[in-house]
Amino acid sequence: MREGDLNSFDGVIQLHVAHWRGGADALMLAATRAGDVGPMVTLSALVVCTLILARRPREARQLIFGAGGCLLLNLALKVAFHRARPDPRLAFLLPQESSLSFPSGHTMGTAGVLGSLTIIAFALHLPRAMRWSVAALSAAGIGLVGASRVYLGAHYPSDVLGGLLGAGAWLAAVTGWLYPRLLPGEYDTKPNEHHS
Repeated sequence: MREGDLNSFDGVIQLHVAHWRGGADALMLAATRAGDVGPMVTLSALVVCTLILARRPREARQLIFGAGGCLLLNLALKVAFHRARPDPRLAFLLPQESSLSFPSGHTMGTAGVLGSLTIIAFALHLPRAMRWSVAALSAAGIGLVGASRVYLGAHYPSDVLGGLLGAGAWLAAVTGWLYPRLLPGEYDTKPNEHHS
């Protein structure tokens, strides 16, 4: 990044995205607003309260550490890389943001929350159709939020990619700690067992 190796990658994608503007404005605005801190914190708080009331503290911890850790890691990475936002002339529909650019906070935060919800759906052994529906909707939501940040000129494509990779690495670490045997086709506990 510091040597400019990503400039070509970012530039090509930004050029293509600029041609799509005007056709998906409402969708991209809705997606980026859904990925704001407020909606993500509200969703997380509601789910954590529900899990605690249902006596599923380990699942609540997965969401707290997964989403909260992504937020803190994002802030640390922004300071470490200290990348400026894209050219203000690329801003579209929203005012240019002044905070640091890499990695995308919207993308990383949304991935932390929705990714954790997907992990929880599998940890709770919900019906197969429900588990995969949560996974599909989460993937779509994360993808839309990430795409919206490039579409609106708020981030470079590599910022979004960095946010996805950062969230994925953090969630893998948290899941490995809380659910060391939560692998495809393998159960951590019996389906009806509650954790304390």
